[in-house]
Amino acid sequence: MSEPTQGGWEPLKDDFDVRDERPPYGRYAIYAVLLGAVAAGAIWLASQVVVSDPEPREPLIDIAQGPQVDPDAPPLGADEAAWVAALEKDTLQGYRDYLAEWPEGKFRDKAQEQIDRYDNEAWEIAQTADSIRGYEDYLSAWEDGLHADEARARIAEIKAAEDARQRAAREAREAEARAWNTAASQNTVASYETYLASFGAGPNADEARSRIATLQASAADEAAWQAAVAANRADSYQQYLTAFPQGAHAAEAIAAIERLRPSVGRTFTDCNGCPEMTVLPSGSDILGAVQTDDKARSNEKPARPVTIGRPFAISVREVTFDQYDACVAAGGCSSRPSDNGWGRGSRPVINVSFADAQSYAQWLSNSTGKPYALPSEAQWEYAARGGADEVYPGGSLTALCAFANGASKETAVPYANQACTDPGVGRTLPAGTLSANGYGLRDMVGNAQEWTLDCNTLNLRDAPVDGSADARGSCGQRVVRGGSWFSGPDDLRISARSMLRRNDRNDFTGFRVVRRIEG
Repeated sequence: MSEPTQGGWEPLKDDFDVRDERPPYGRYAIYAVLLGAVAAGAIWLASQVVVSDPEPREPLIDIAQGPQVDPDAPPLGADEAAWVAALEKDTLQGYRDYLAEWPEGKFRDKAQEQIDRYDNEAWEIAQTADSIRGYEDYLSAWEDGLHADEARARIAEIKAAEDARQRAAREAREAEARAWNTAASQNTVASYETYLASFGAGPNADEARSRIATLQASAADEAAWQAAVAANRADSYQQYLTAFPQGAHAAEAIAAIERLRPSVGRTFTDCNGCPEMTVLPSGSDILGAVQTDDKARSNEKPARPVTIGRPFAISVREVTFDQYDACVAAGGCSSRPSDNGWGRGSRPVINVSFADAQSYAQWLSNSTGKPYALPSEAQWEYAARGGADEVYPGGSLTALCAFANGASKETAVPYANQACTDPGVGRTLPAGTLSANGYGLRDMVGNAQEWTLDCNTLNLRDAPVDGSADARGSCGQRVVRGGSWFSGPDDLRISARSMLRRNDRNDFTGFRVVRRIEG
């Protein structure tokens, strides 16, 4: 061999054989076998790894009991290959496909376990919903599933319960409707309350309560109206209107108030048991004995013009025992007067003093809120004349019999009016028994003489001309007017005046009252 040339290259020798430079194929083969073994081991190891499901469950296959990846093992059979394919899919359909293909396969039990797992999971979902839809969904997927019979049973139970509920609801609706129709047809508070006792939350409960309220209001309205009608007074109708301004009888009440409102010629009462009053017109008259009255006494003169400046009301009859006894019972009057054994009730009260009469008038004022008093002499005589200028009511002794309960021929006293027959010989008659004068007033003369406010004066000279009471003279005595049941014609003249001490009480003296008209 020659020495190497500069740079390391030298020419080929003449004895060079190209076969000496072939690749080392043997070594390559050895390397390939080693790499294949490593790869086979890796594949075998990978087959041993179990991938966890989102929800932990048992391994789909035990490799020790199923086909194993083993490079030295013989190839998998068709059954094993189908099972491996099912495991790889790990789906319900995959396991069903395996069983469909291999109903008697080696892995049929494991496949059925997986199918049952899906069945049980579907059943749990259906049970959680516990509804017909939920169980029907289960059956649509698992018609012959593990729980198919139970699902059908639950569907039947739910349907039966729903049918029972609907039947009960229908029956309840029908019962409610019948109860409501009954209540509505009767239309009473009691009928609606009966309905509410059973159906307090029913569809007509609010309407029932509304109708009860309406009926109760209507009943109260009607009761108040009947009370107003029974009293038949302006104030009673006003009380109705105050309580029920939109009441069923509001228009009637307004008309009644207008009808009963104190006005000239109308009668009214201010309370149950109060005296009936009538309103006299304002006006002027000559009061005192007229020149043609040959029976006139000096204390009845001189006659003078008196002007009543405004209407006033006066009681149609003398105050009765019933009316006065009400004052005693209420504590407004201090003593209960005797009736002389003649009877009380509607007879004029007697055996009362001036102070007793004043107490009664004050009690009326307090009870009604209206201004009551005893009449002045001028008011009394103005009322007694009844718009006529006569000596006696009726104008003659014969006519007087129709107006005055006085001494008649039955009494056998020399001064008796022989023209009259006395129906109540020697006692009072019930107030208002005889005829009324031109103003509708009764017993202005006769029956019981009546207290007035005026003090005793010897005559009428300088007496008030405005209708007010005369406060001059001896006020320990008061004027009484009208005569009584034992008076003769001379004392039954309209202008006749008598005097009594304030504290006198007797069986021939009573009183009537007047009331100021307001507005």
